[in-house]
Amino acid sequence: MGVILEVRAGPFARRQITITTGQGLLVGRAPDRAQFAIPHDTHMSGVHFAVECGPNGCRVIDKKSTNGTHLNGAKIQEAMLASGDEIKSGQTVFVVRIVPDDQLPTASSSPHAAAQSPAAIPREIQAPVPPQVRPSVAPAPAPTPTPDRTYKAPEAPAPSPAVQDRPAQRPVAPAPTPAPGPAFSPRAGQPPALAIGSWAFHKIPNGWQIQEGLGIQQDVKDAFPASVGAMEEPLGPGITLPQYVEAQTKMFREYLREPKIDAALPPTIPGSVETVALEVRYSTKDGQSIYYHRVYARSGSTIGVLTLTTMEKDLPSVRPVYDSILSAISFSRKD
Repeated sequence: MGVILEVRAGPFARRQITITTGQGLLVGRAPDRAQFAIPHDTHMSGVHFAVECGPNGCRVIDKKSTNGTHLNGAKIQEAMLASGDEIKSGQTVFVVRIVPDDQLPTASSSPHAAAQSPAAIPREIQAPVPPQVRPSVAPAPAPTPTPDRTYKAPEAPAPSPAVQDRPAQRPVAPAPTPAPGPAFSPRAGQPPALAIGSWAFHKIPNGWQIQEGLGIQQDVKDAFPASVGAMEEPLGPGITLPQYVEAQTKMFREYLREPKIDAALPPTIPGSVETVALEVRYSTKDGQSIYYHRVYARSGSTIGVLTLTTMEKDLPSVRPVYDSILSAISFSRKD
């Protein structure tokens, strides 16, 4: 038996992936590592989960993702799949359909290469975990921050592993780091309203709801809700913040619909040693204009990414709220 995964919502809505018996597929945010990549989902890990199909059925395997893989609402490490199941990774939901191999489409609609055999997929768990077990996912500890607070773009940075095999494209030049402004200082002993890894939200605006492990989202009905998502991941050895941002920029250009990408004035984020900000605009197939404001903050060798996602038509009303969130957020870890 094989499986069809269908993206339920988002820019890749109705996109299908087919996996036959004896094959496996890696799904995640990084195009250089995942065979089906969703780079716009900032809550998804570079390689988030795998699906493998064998003679006894298909199973989903979490690949030590930061925010976890959920099957029908329950966080799992590994579980067998059945028709009608829903896999949620980051903010993307896949609907599962188990189909005999002879009834599967002849070609996968994955934007990357065809699925590989399970033996070719790196395994990160040593033994299967029963579906009912729901272990927590602990973020990796961040290294101690370095004292450098000045953003310096190298004259000719070495290509990062994420982009070294791709055609060269003109990177977006980061805006200069502004002079430090007044930092938000919560009262001593007062815990943040929300903590996600090293990110601390000290203020949740009225009319916004906490999405545990993901960020916050505007509470609206019958409309596209604005959201602010937070994530972090370690920088690879020798990789700089400019190289990381360059890789992100190339992913946007490759996978979004004619994106317009501009450098923005980076905010001062307490706890970080350097920051870069980008504004990204693109249109969906049905003509809707989406706006991202993305802040990259470095603390030691850990990168934090904060992303505002909203409809561009809603930006005038959302931006003041977002600015108030930025004024009361920090990125640091006390090890």
